[in-house]
Amino acid sequence: MRKTPKTLKPIRPNAGVEVAYHKALTSLIDEMDSSLTYWLKANYRKHEEQIAQDSAANDLQSLLNKLTGHWRSKFNKVSRFLADKLVRGAGRHSDAALRKGLKEAGMTVQFRPTEGVKNAMQAAVNENVALIKSIGEQHLNEVNQMVMRAVTRGSSLGELTEGLQHRFGVTKRRAAFIARDQNAKITSVINRQRQIEMGLYKAEWVHSSGGKHPRETHVRAGRSRLRYDVRKGADVDGDGKLIFPGELPNCRCSSRLILPGWNG
Repeated sequence: MRKTPKTLKPIRPNAGVEVAYHKALTSLIDEMDSSLTYWLKANYRKHEEQIAQDSAANDLQSLLNKLTGHWRSKFNKVSRFLADKLVRGAGRHSDAALRKGLKEAGMTVQFRPTEGVKNAMQAAVNENVALIKSIGEQHLNEVNQMVMRAVTRGSSLGELTEGLQHRFGVTKRRAAFIARDQNAKITSVINRQRQIEMGLYKAEWVHSSGGKHPRETHVRAGRSRLRYDVRKGADVDGDGKLIFPGELPNCRCSSRLILPGWNG
């Protein structure tokens, strides 16, 4: 008869870590948007009657260059601080949750900053730095193009303002996605590295039961308690491609660690 495997509770991303990171990103984006909107509206208004003339385009492009340089520099400066804070927070949560689960199962462990964990965390920081910079870069590029299109078409200040507001909303939604997605990925990566170093290789796929449009294959994997090797990943879609919980965009899945000697 097959035994029921003894497992630990799934380790899910910490909501507080995500909220704090999202709040910091939103504050930075708000500050950038307020600055861009204020200076662009003030200068566009001055040229509105002659907006299609070369002088207007040149003046606005000069202003955009200065604003872009300032905000690109600002995002570059704060990106590593925000990334470090996110990764450290996710790492502390992951370690504490795994330690608690093991203790409840009768195993007492003390985690140390091993080379494997430090490398995983550093890679996560580097990836997150690039993402934070890309938020500012993408927003600035889109605003630049938007203003020049407005000049070319002779658009009114009201039309430009409406466009800036729309772009602001897009950027804020992207920041929310990055906060949620990165928190999940980092938690999963650090937890998996800890498990590998402890020689705990077997796990079961756990679906989050969240999200408006869940992936059907992930739902089935959770229902069937799909087992996989944490060193390799799970063939969730049956196509031979191995992935980990939380790896794909918007994936909120996690895993349930199977303890050795109880694998059934």
